[in-house]
Amino acid sequence: ALPPLLFDLQNDPWEMNDLSRDPAHQGTMLEMAHRQHGKLPWAQLFVPAIALADTVDGLESYRQLARGATSVIGITRYADTSLRNPYYTLLLDAIQAALLGSGYGVHILGSDAELEDRQFAGVIVAGVRLGDTRLEYLKSQRRTPFVAISAGAGHVDVANVELDNRAGMLAVIAYLAARGHQKIAHMTGRPIGHDAQARLEAYREGLRAAGLEFECLLDGGFTELGAYRATQRALREGIEFTALTCASDEMALGALQALGDGELRVPEDMAVTGFDDLPLETFSAMQLTTVHQPLFEIGRAAARLLLEQLGGEAPRSVTFTPRLIVRRSA
Repeated sequence: ALPPLLFDLQNDPWEMNDLSRDPAHQGTMLEMAHRQHGKLPWAQLFVPAIALADTVDGLESYRQLARGATSVIGITRYADTSLRNPYYTLLLDAIQAALLGSGYGVHILGSDAELEDRQFAGVIVAGVRLGDTRLEYLKSQRRTPFVAISAGAGHVDVANVELDNRAGMLAVIAYLAARGHQKIAHMTGRPIGHDAQARLEAYREGLRAAGLEFECLLDGGFTELGAYRATQRALREGIEFTALTCASDEMALGALQALGDGELRVPEDMAVTGFDDLPLETFSAMQLTTVHQPLFEIGRAAARLLLEQLGGEAPRSVTFTPRLIVRRSA
């Protein structure tokens, strides 16, 4: 029999902006979890990145852009919904903090079209999509130094800050296999980014290395609500697995909520792991076993590599090694 595959990308688009338009959802799964497990310091995490233009430095950046000045660093977003994602919010905050005092303003691009419409002293591509044309465009311009975050193995000719996603997911699978789990599922989403693709490939590689034949993919869409629904569907369809590896902490949170609603105990009935180790109160309350990536250091390294190029140094890349953090959930 073919391994179960729970992907329905056309009929189940887990978009966070759908929630914001739906009056029936007064709060997302994340907000519901916050009410149950402690409040998140939203102002500390989300205000700096989303309301950049309301800060003194942000306003000055916009003034410089309006004058056509080139002392502004542009930061491209991974997707239109990135600023709702705590991962990217923390990453952008780290970049901005590292650029303070550098003499450069910061502007978060509202769309990819701004790369062509405006001039920047340098650009940080905060997350590279599969088939991303932005890197090729920036390379063709030559005049604008840039740094990519998570460009993947196919972009060896650009300055890049990378996490060794393969090592992180392999560590998760090896850990779960060593604890006796024979049926390990993986919660992922549309593989539109190199991080997601690398984690999925490492999941499969880890299963082969452990001699495990069972493979099950759940589509959580990289949102909590998507992961909640995907987990519910898997339970409803009776797919049997004893461990669930999630490609992000947010999806792990949604899965944990669904398991709790299904009266399954974690980790006794189901082990759950995440990926990112986001420093948020909600995840601490969940005691989530996860893969830690030094998010602040990644953002700071991207800013530093760009400043090096602006100072006349050659482009270079940096790779960070993740760590498996074992907590109660697995």
